[in-house]
Amino acid sequence: MVGNAGGGSQTGANKGHSTYNPAMLKRLYIDNFRCFVNFEYAPERKQLLLGANGSGKSSLLDAIRFLKRFLHGAENPFLDTTRTRWLALSEQIFEIEALLDGKSYKYRVETRFAPNSPISTVRSESLKVAESLVFEQVDGMIHFFGGGADAPSTLPRKMTNSSLYLARLNNASVDRFLGWIEHVHCLRIDAYPDAMADTAEGEDTLPEDELENLADWYRHLVQADPGANLATINSLGNVLEGFVSLQLDQLGINSRILRANFVQAGNKKIAYSLSELSDGQRQLIALYMILHALIAKGDTVFIDEPDNYISLREIQPWLLAAEEAAEDSKGQLILISHHPEILNQWAQEDGLRFFREQNGHVRTEKFKSDFDGLLQPSELIARGWENE
Repeated sequence: MVGNAGGGSQTGANKGHSTYNPAMLKRLYIDNFRCFVNFEYAPERKQLLLGANGSGKSSLLDAIRFLKRFLHGAENPFLDTTRTRWLALSEQIFEIEALLDGKSYKYRVETRFAPNSPISTVRSESLKVAESLVFEQVDGMIHFFGGGADAPSTLPRKMTNSSLYLARLNNASVDRFLGWIEHVHCLRIDAYPDAMADTAEGEDTLPEDELENLADWYRHLVQADPGANLATINSLGNVLEGFVSLQLDQLGINSRILRANFVQAGNKKIAYSLSELSDGQRQLIALYMILHALIAKGDTVFIDEPDNYISLREIQPWLLAAEEAAEDSKGQLILISHHPEILNQWAQEDGLRFFREQNGHVRTEKFKSDFDGLLQPSELIARGWENE
């Protein structure tokens, strides 16, 4: 039912999900980043982030994306333009805490901008496990704890990016933390559905933020996790009329093209490349891959507006299945949405409202339901009464 997915170079984390369970993002602290000042966020296993446009919901996901890039040795993404506009502070602070295998992992980084410098330097960063230091860097001096390597050494380069990844091979706790954060996904699949390339030049073990690499990710998935692939195909068969299967056809020596097979009246079969499908069809394929390959494996998954191109009849079964998968796998599912169906199902019990007073820093509060029980959450929000 699924075509041959040939070999290719792999990118991303090449580790099994079972290594990272059970795991949960417990806390995020942000100071002096965009509209976040002394901001603390504690996600639940299932949560709906809601609020007006510009209230900071998407910027929260950007902060996590930037931290992921920073922690894996990429060029420092925290440029001068990311600082809070109305403050004159040179320091940025980020903390991220996870519960991994029953232990608390706390990472903290402080950076500073010199006058007229567009890029910050790292003043300090640390990782604690169960409140014990396993790694620390202060002003270019690295301390490795455990394994007899606890003497400081001077870092022979400018401190503009993270040093934590340097300790990954020598410290199991650092490796565990960095491996976990690779499986924290901040996905935005509504922005450019037509940017999902239908050709795969190799295999990507994880999706990119906007699913541009959907075909490369599927090429890996069909080889590495046939169970998730089969579940994806079965689910799509229930929501896409006439859908039969996904298939990777050879284009060249290493290239493959991702096609969706449908059956028409008279049992006539026809194949469409990913780029030939509608925005909604592409988004449904992405959502069910996310469901079975990430959420059902216990990953932490944020999705920004998963419903822009999808009808009520299509989003409801995915929402129910994703909620069940997150509960069964002990993963996390956090959605950003204005969709009435999602608001009505999640806001009352699991809604967290983002808001800014006088265009200032971000604040949050639990969603306030209608105590009289007369109005559903979507109606409260439509009338602007959710903050009363």
